[in-house]
Amino acid sequence: MYDQIKTLREHLGLSQREFGEKLGVSRDVISNLEYNRVQPKELLLKHICELYSVHDQWLQTGEGDMFIEESRQNKKLDEAIAIFKDLQPEFQDYALEQLKKLSELQAKVRGSNHHEKRSLEY
Repeated sequence: MYDQIKTLREHLGLSQREFGEKLGVSRDVISNLEYNRVQPKELLLKHICELYSVHDQWLQTGEGDMFIEESRQNKKLDEAIAIFKDLQPEFQDYALEQLKKLSELQAKVRGSNHHEKRSLEY
């Protein structure tokens, strides 16, 4: 797993600092993971998979494809676009406003969970 974390980071062209920042952890945490000094928490592994569209199996074992296929990744987006296109313009406006509100709510929730990100470090 430690090799996969380093392989992924290098494949993405990110430094340990940049990779860590995107995950909400320090460069030292990434270094410790890559050099097998600490065991990553399951929550951090899940976050890596979600953020970078990485297969969990590949991250854990190195087997299979590194990345989730783009078509599978965008299935929900394709469905949402198809539904949105079928709506009348006034309903499209309403749906867009609701999506904006959901996005704002998510940002607030993420902000209030900032302390939780720090617990991902070890």
